[in-house]
Amino acid sequence: MSIDIQVTAGKLRSALAKHTEERASLVLVLFSGEGVKGAIPQAVDELTNGLISRRLEHDGFDPKYKQSKVIDTDLTVDGLDKIVLIGLGRRSKLELSGLRAVLAEAFVEARDSARAEHLIFPLIDVDLKGFSVEQFAQVVAEYAVLADYEPNHQKTRTWLDEAEQNHFKSLTILADRWTLSAAKRGVRYGQQVADATVLARNLVNEPARTMTAQKLADTAKQIAAASGGLVSCRVLQKKSIEKLGMGGLLAVNRGSKNPPTFIVLSYDPASGPTQEVVALVGKGVTFDTGGLNMKDWESMRNMKMDMAGSAAVIATMSLMGVIKPCVSVRAVVAATDNLVSRDAMIQDEVITSMSGLTVEVGHTDCEGRLTLMDAIHYAQTKLGATRVIDLATLTGAIEEALGAYVTGIFGNDPRLTGMFADAADRAGEDMCALPMPDIYRDGNKSNMADLTNDGTGPGAIIAAWFLREFIQEGVTWIHADIAGTAFRTDAQASGIEAVGGTGVGVRTLAQFLRSYGC
Repeated sequence: MSIDIQVTAGKLRSALAKHTEERASLVLVLFSGEGVKGAIPQAVDELTNGLISRRLEHDGFDPKYKQSKVIDTDLTVDGLDKIVLIGLGRRSKLELSGLRAVLAEAFVEARDSARAEHLIFPLIDVDLKGFSVEQFAQVVAEYAVLADYEPNHQKTRTWLDEAEQNHFKSLTILADRWTLSAAKRGVRYGQQVADATVLARNLVNEPARTMTAQKLADTAKQIAAASGGLVSCRVLQKKSIEKLGMGGLLAVNRGSKNPPTFIVLSYDPASGPTQEVVALVGKGVTFDTGGLNMKDWESMRNMKMDMAGSAAVIATMSLMGVIKPCVSVRAVVAATDNLVSRDAMIQDEVITSMSGLTVEVGHTDCEGRLTLMDAIHYAQTKLGATRVIDLATLTGAIEEALGAYVTGIFGNDPRLTGMFADAADRAGEDMCALPMPDIYRDGNKSNMADLTNDGTGPGAIIAAWFLREFIQEGVTWIHADIAGTAFRTDAQASGIEAVGGTGVGVRTLAQFLRSYGC
């Protein structure tokens, strides 16, 4: 169920008057050391007959960074249920990244502690450095949707006396008359980019038995159909894949009873195709057993998430109507599972990629780079890609290097890498650029073919170098290894990230494509 988000320049009392039957909870952000200073806090304090001032004084609550408090009202103010106070810390120190962390806390408190269904959020007096009213409103809408997310599970009952997850039904954002247009723009973008992130999460969380290569293709077709003609979709089936000579995709698929698909989503601006073409390539391995070099049971758990890269690029294409970049964009996915049968690829065999380069299979669990090499080559030679950005749950080594909360990015152009890292920062997704020293290129050298798929050396860098071998001269490229950040276990889930798929990459890709504004 999606949240009804409205932006209004009306007064707080007017907003509350719409909730006479189902009362609303108020989310109020405060700065440390300022008490109820400011027009919004003072108005709330007056409306509640000094309740905020009394609670702050009695409880000694100083709204330091990420501190929170839920206040029960006496229900004498029409439409008002609870007040959720959230500390922003010192006004002079607040940045957009800090605001995101605070809002994650705010909406979790509203959801779980206040059990709120209807929310009112007054935008504070915006004399803040580093971000605008539009950005503020965007993050409010975005984080409300993401905090409200519940995985698309198949539970039929609650566990013992465990409460069902509470959900928001509506969010009213109060803005000033002179900032209303900017706030509406921010909310529109924030809600849609959050919805796209939710789509990616749902795709990842779908059991691999049903989230097949064909199901991914069907989802891409649905996105194109819903775009009003902005996005088109082409799906290549196995015969076409064979005709193109995609040896990597076909080798990985050989152990499966489900045929592969090759998915292409295309967007062009209103003025027509552009010389510059940005290709978004997503790893689409819908379940990874490791092949004949099989993973142990624990490592195989949650391997339905091995298509998180494809989920991100497919979901991003649903945003073309709100982003409308002035550049041609292509999303490319080589989709299959990596299963075991008598026909599965085996160690030491040599496969020929679509590019003509040969690859010795040193390890059947290094399958992602085999599917990606064909997708990357197709994007350049058949779609004219001048920039390639791939997202892939590629190596466990990246999590060893950066942990579960930071994505590692690699590239062949420092300027593009910097642009992408900046987009990630503005989108609120932590990413770190890592080096690709030339000395590690030899790690993918094979005695029996042009390359081996299980090169020696630092795993994440070696895998990035493998992909780079398929980038043509003059094409700029980014590789994002999302193996650590694409999925949350019980121990890792917190804030706006529930157990399961995170949808990582959608917000960064959207922010990056926004830089191509007209």
